[in-house]
Amino acid sequence: MAVARNILAAEEDRKPYTPIPYVWSDQYDLTIQIYGLPRGAERSMITEGSAGERSLLALYGAQGRVRAAVGINRIRPARQARALISAASPWNEVTAAAPTAAA
Repeated sequence: MAVARNILAAEEDRKPYTPIPYVWSDQYDLTIQIYGLPRGAERSMITEGSAGERSLLALYGAQGRVRAAVGINRIRPARQARALISAASPWNEVTAAAPTAAA
């Protein structure tokens, strides 16, 4: 998709291909997904679920932007969080809309 977009884009609108790092692991009854790079994050917040539920989505931020997401048994929300990382979405805007907050 990145190649096609760059072929079709004007030269000044072309962007380098920068994939979002991704890990998926099934550990017994847990499905764990990691998008982006949580290491080095300045802050984190559970935006859905909880550790007690054994199902959650946690976002990680640095320099005022969302830089990673970790999902445990939250496959679809974790995949949707990938777009936040790709767009370097503003941390305050994303987390203000979160239904739960735990740092």
